[in-house]
Amino acid sequence: MEKIIKVDIENFSYGGETILQDIHFSVEKGEFIVITGLSGCGKTSLLRLLNGLIPNLYEGNINGEINILGKPVSDYKKGEIAKYVGNVFQNPNDQFFAKEVENEVALIGENMGMDRPLLHKRVQNALQEIGIADLKNKKVREISGGQKQKVAIASTLVFDSEIIFFDEPSANLDYKAINDLEKILKYLKEQGKTIIIAEHRLSYLSQLLNRLILLKDGKIQAIFSSEELTADVKRENDLRSFNNQNLKSTMEDPDNYQMISIEDVYVSNKGYSLKEPVNFTLNLGECMALIGENGIGKTTLAKELTGLIPMRKGKTSYGQSTSSRLSNVAISLQNCSNMFFCETVEKELIPKDKNKDQQYLAEVKKYLIEMELWDKRMLNPHDLSGGEKQRLALLIAFLKDSKFIILDEPTAGLDYRRMVLVADAIKKKIRSTPVMLITHDIELMFQTCNTVYLLSKNGNKKINVRGNEFKILDFFKQNKY
Repeated sequence: MEKIIKVDIENFSYGGETILQDIHFSVEKGEFIVITGLSGCGKTSLLRLLNGLIPNLYEGNINGEINILGKPVSDYKKGEIAKYVGNVFQNPNDQFFAKEVENEVALIGENMGMDRPLLHKRVQNALQEIGIADLKNKKVREISGGQKQKVAIASTLVFDSEIIFFDEPSANLDYKAINDLEKILKYLKEQGKTIIIAEHRLSYLSQLLNRLILLKDGKIQAIFSSEELTADVKRENDLRSFNNQNLKSTMEDPDNYQMISIEDVYVSNKGYSLKEPVNFTLNLGECMALIGENGIGKTTLAKELTGLIPMRKGKTSYGQSTSSRLSNVAISLQNCSNMFFCETVEKELIPKDKNKDQQYLAEVKKYLIEMELWDKRMLNPHDLSGGEKQRLALLIAFLKDSKFIILDEPTAGLDYRRMVLVADAIKKKIRSTPVMLITHDIELMFQTCNTVYLLSKNGNKKINVRGNEFKILDFFKQNKY
């Protein structure tokens, strides 16, 4: 078989720190390769070396050589490699420049001087192939995260890229969007594309990949074929689940002691109101997952319950006024960068009235150590990685003296070990404070939640997780809300 990529990196460093070392492998034409490992293991740096973003866009010193299509990456002129290699970033917004979908898909062809009639034909074909022809006149900023991923993928087809690189494409997607992504990846593989994905979530890739490259501390720890990906390999290497269908709840039922009640709260999102009001109670020891299709109003409900937006109708056991809800509920937002206002991690967690409270300071230290943030405590929160920011936002919520905690996608993009850290912290916290969890992370849900509340156009309902795992998975898989 033709070797389309050949990697021989002795070492790669940035700012005096070695990021990658002894990276040697090759990729055959049409192969589907997944690169995984703990956050910070070097996945993104390796991807940027492969696609030429290092050193063309990002700095760094490389000792070694990478060949793409039989030519060293360093020999390609700036921008030339884009004719052969496509990229889909974790956050597609980072690669968008045009206002409308059709213009964004056409942009690479325009930049490369493609003949206009040919470009128009290629763009229409790409939109059709990826199933987004109906979006071509939409504003990019108005479409969903999953649709943005499809736009980015369509862009790679305009130049008929032989190789496509994906950097954690599922991190910000819901379950339905991940299913759509899986179908598109299957189609691209059938078309003979060579695909390389850096990813934590593995369940949607297990039937597609040919090999999995496991990185640890900047080195290749192992390379597995698809046949070698057993439960033992997952367990021994702290990998995400290969098959979500096998997951079972590990949570006991909550106590009978009621802590929170929500009555007749109406959710209205973008002019659409649910058929029924929201009604539920939360008991001591309870973590409840809030699920429902995109746009149904999950985040809107969370903001109403927290006091971030007015509650149109209904009542809560912890107060009716916006101020009482703000003071009695803690929330960790999905876009958690908006939660940080202090110059250090430590100051975010220690208000002035607590800086001499030894018991509180000891609790902060314990949490920082548990969340692997102790060594980061003097850094500016905005200098943390995405996963570190999520864990800091979680701690801010946990340390607030509240009656109720809401967590919105606290593990998006987290590796298995960090997901378990978050899960363990939630399980400890619900011993004193109930938690409502908005998540598409099935592994997290089955490890932390004993109940699920389903928001649906056809009526809302609450069920236990244990014993209903297949039903819950079917809700997500079929999008039958």
